[in-house]
Amino acid sequence: MEGCSDDESFQNDRRTPCKYGEKCYQKNPQHHKRFKHPPKRKEIVKKDESDGEEEVKERRKELVRKDDSDSEEEEEMPSAPKRMRRDENSSSSRDDAIVPEIDTEAEETENNKFTNDKPYVRTRVPKVPTSSEGGEKSNETAEEEGLGFDYFVPDSPQDVRFSIEQKFLLEMPQDFFDLWECCKKINAEKPEEALQKAGLTLVGPYDILTGKLKKLKTRRVSSYVCHWRYYHDPPEFMTVIAGDRDEYHIGYFRDDPFQMPNFVASMSSAKAGIIKPLGENIFAGVCSYLTQRMKEENPFKKTPLQRLYKEVEAFAKTKNHPLQAITEDMKKRNKNMVTKSFHGAGIVVPVRNDVGYREIPETSASLRMMFQKVMDAKTEEEKNRKFEDIQELITNVQFAYDEGDYGMGLELGMNMFIYGGEAFHKAIFHLLAVGYDLLGREPYVDIIQAHLKNRRRGSNMSILEMPE
Repeated sequence: MEGCSDDESFQNDRRTPCKYGEKCYQKNPQHHKRFKHPPKRKEIVKKDESDGEEEVKERRKELVRKDDSDSEEEEEMPSAPKRMRRDENSSSSRDDAIVPEIDTEAEETENNKFTNDKPYVRTRVPKVPTSSEGGEKSNETAEEEGLGFDYFVPDSPQDVRFSIEQKFLLEMPQDFFDLWECCKKINAEKPEEALQKAGLTLVGPYDILTGKLKKLKTRRVSSYVCHWRYYHDPPEFMTVIAGDRDEYHIGYFRDDPFQMPNFVASMSSAKAGIIKPLGENIFAGVCSYLTQRMKEENPFKKTPLQRLYKEVEAFAKTKNHPLQAITEDMKKRNKNMVTKSFHGAGIVVPVRNDVGYREIPETSASLRMMFQKVMDAKTEEEKNRKFEDIQELITNVQFAYDEGDYGMGLELGMNMFIYGGEAFHKAIFHLLAVGYDLLGREPYVDIIQAHLKNRRRGSNMSILEMPE
């Protein structure tokens, strides 16, 4: 449009905005023909402008907002509101909350200094063909290739909240940091071991606070998001506490990666793949575990557990963290579940005018039989033949995706994931990555891709135990 600036031309463009905005990696001309992209700028934030970063955040928020028009080309539901970095002078209710300072020396590496003067920009890692690919083009469809990527993590910010979110792609709630403060009172030298009398250790994102992740040489998102990610952990589940038996672990569960967790739950190999809600926050989870453990121990071992429980309970009360197993918010979520799924925690997707979810035309029992037949196949030919029934369901999911029923694909992909088996990995990625993408839950695309490429069984899920 003659006489208009680049920004004005972009705003007047009636095409749907590309969800990736300035960070779009697509080279396909059809993509650029269909979606509008913000004008490129050589420098987004100027260090000498005190309000420059805030302006950039507001501009990005505007550019990634979905177009709510009834365009015939619109295929995707409006994504969930993206998290915006809280300003230091924000009037948020969390301003007075205690957030532990990050150990800068623990996080620094050579030529990797902390900085707060530029926005987070993840740098895509060039794809290197694996030996199995032989340098040839992979079997992934163009759609799948455009969904999940690995990224180098840039310099670590000084604010520990942002540092964790930068590496694990998820924002941590206040109770996460409060438990750290509680553990520091119990064991000032090694807070991560404060609960070891009960067989619990703080892991995962807590290793940003302990400095253990400074040993990670390759700063890739795929490495961080797989740190203490167990075999059956779906992208919605994030482990923060590891137990000492049966691969028991406690973590946060959230339906939407851009929202705070819905509840805290546990998983273990004793009931593989089952997610057991423990409460609304991490204190409720720890106290629930301690209560159960005290019932199992003899009187001699029960005494130190009782003291530990009282310390955790007292600290939780000072921070007003409820300890009940089921809260009103958890009950509300249960009403919004469209299906239970194999892991039992359920799936929640937006449903408007009966559009958003449709049932899989198979029972859970028949699905398990289908999956088992594939696993029992002796030859590749037999496996492909047994997979035909599943392929028919995947075709049904494609129709469901086209018609806005995104929950069906999430359910089938998640059931396949929880059932387990490398034979399903390609189908799992296709189903979940497309579903997450359509729902605007992009961080889960990166997480499921990384996990499927590094899916391990065992009790020690530290990425530091894996060769880089």
